[in-house]
Amino acid sequence: MILRSAGREAMQVEYQGRTLTIPVELLADGDLYYLPSTFVWDDGTPVAPEVVALIEPVVTEVENFWGLTLEFTTRGA
Repeated sequence: MILRSAGREAMQVEYQGRTLTIPVELLADGDLYYLPSTFVWDDGTPVAPEVVALIEPVVTEVENFWGLTLEFTTRGA
């Protein structure tokens, strides 16, 4: 799984050649990730539950590596 910046207010997860763009709000001490209530790849196909289960831990590991804090919230919640 690859995590990369996709502009100022989004991160992109890439897994097995597919991408998922996640809106992010930059905070003073970290980032706020707005996760969708239903995960779909950028091409509109559903993300498998076992892949969804990897997203938060991978994002957390990367952010922590860079010394940042983060929060997750569900978009629309």
